[in-house]
This record gives sequence, structure tokens and C-alpha cells, in this order.
Amino acid sequence: MKKSFAAVAAIALIVMGLPALASAETFTYVCEPSTDPAPPDWFGGPYTGQVRIIIDTLAKSVELRDKDNRMLGDFEPPARLSALNNYKLDLTVTESTISWGVIEMWGFSGYIDRKSGRLDAIWINPRGYSPNTLSRQFHGTCKTRDY
Repeated sequence: MKKSFAAVAAIALIVMGLPALASAETFTYVCEPSTDPAPPDWFGGPYTGQVRIIIDTLAKSVELRDKDNRMLGDFEPPARLSALNNYKLDLTVTESTISWGVIEMWGFSGYIDRKSGRLDAIWINPRGYSPNTLSRQFHGTCKTRDY
């Protein structure tokens, strides 16, 4: 009886811990800009410097930073934006892609192909001075960065 109880308890602990372990992942990529032109339906000024993107699936946050670690775009956690009307956060991680964005609102969105390293991102630039710089876009190739 004691052995079967211990086995059931051990299996229950393992099963309870699996979803948390699977979802608690942070991805960090360092990305170089593409020399190819942006897709024709994308708008905003191209960002041509190196970027670093940090995706935290547990916190549901995505940050885009320049080579000097300054924030270019960020995808705020739900608590910061919960008062907005119809706010819905979309951060999807699959075997082949990671995509993010705010449904029914636009601010910072994009996707990365985990196999090829292709990153396409678009964000509002708070330091924008013209229609071409009010929103920015980045298209490039990324490599995983390990700490």
C-alpha cells in the first residue's frame, strides 16, 4: 500500500510540474538586418542596425533592443495594459515560429522563424518625427544568444 501511494504521489508531482516547466522559457536572439527589401505591404521606416530580441513566455513579454541596449519596442505584460478596451495579448510559440502582437490594437508585433532565424517586426517609434519614422520595421536574420 505504501509503495503504490508513493508511486501515485510521485507521478502526480511530475504531471503537475510539466506545464510550468514547458512554459517557463526565455528566448534571446541577436539579429542582423536583411539586405533584401521589406515586403511591399509593410509600412514605416526601416531600422538597419543590429537588434536583440528577448521573448519571455512566462511573463508574456517581448522586448526589442538596439546594440546599446536601448529599448526600441516592447510588448507590455497584461497587467500594464489590462485597462484598455478589448485588450487581448497574443504570444504564440510553436516548434517553427514565435509570433506576438496585440489583437484589436497595434503597437509592437512580429514573428521569428525558429528554423531559419528570419525576424520581421514592426513597432511605433516614440521618437518619430515624420510619417516614415513614426513607425519602424525590422527584417533580418537572427542567431540564438546563450547567456
